[in-house]
Amino acid sequence: MAKRAARRGYGPRGTSYTEMKAKDFADMIRKDMEETIDADLNGFVRAVVKDLTTDGLKNGISPVLTGFFASSWKADNNYIKKIDERKNFPQWAKIKTVTRGPKGGSRTVLAPGQKSFIEQRHPVEVKFTRNKTVYIGNTTKYSSYALISKKSRIPDYFAGTSPAKSLKAKIDRFFSDKRPDIRIGGSSQVIPNTKPVERRTGYNKYPYQD
Repeated sequence: MAKRAARRGYGPRGTSYTEMKAKDFADMIRKDMEETIDADLNGFVRAVVKDLTTDGLKNGISPVLTGFFASSWKADNNYIKKIDERKNFPQWAKIKTVTRGPKGGSRTVLAPGQKSFIEQRHPVEVKFTRNKTVYIGNTTKYSSYALISKKSRIPDYFAGTSPAKSLKAKIDRFFSDKRPDIRIGGSSQVIPNTKPVERRTGYNKYPYQD
């Protein structure tokens, strides 16, 4: 019987060798598609972080004074912690600022002769896969306040109404049907019953479900 099965071309568990080859081919196609999706995901994450690492008043996205906030966007598989202070990073600590205006209406500006400096502090590693949530957020302690700055174009970028760049357009360009779970820190919420009043950054889930 074994010899007859072999002559008929049967493999393990009664599967024909032709069927086995078809399954191998399907597995190869599926693996190739999954690798393509992962590659697109990593390209998308790099592009978004690059977009955010720009000056909102110069056809960019982020509010900029010294440039520390715009330089501090990060992508990870874990919630982004807001722990960085400008004073601990020499390239930005040396940039002097001054306070101008009357008490109660004063504002902080760059001191005469000073310039902002923007440089991506957190390189985007090629490590993201379609089956894990991706978080994109800012690591500065004051990021929740920066998000609501008048110089910020971040809400427009998230909503797709930015004249320069649109997150929705970028999602559509990188992905078609299979869209990974991407969460970007873009909302600022007041934490109640705290003294002084604090704010926290919420994560919006993307892509959009239009």
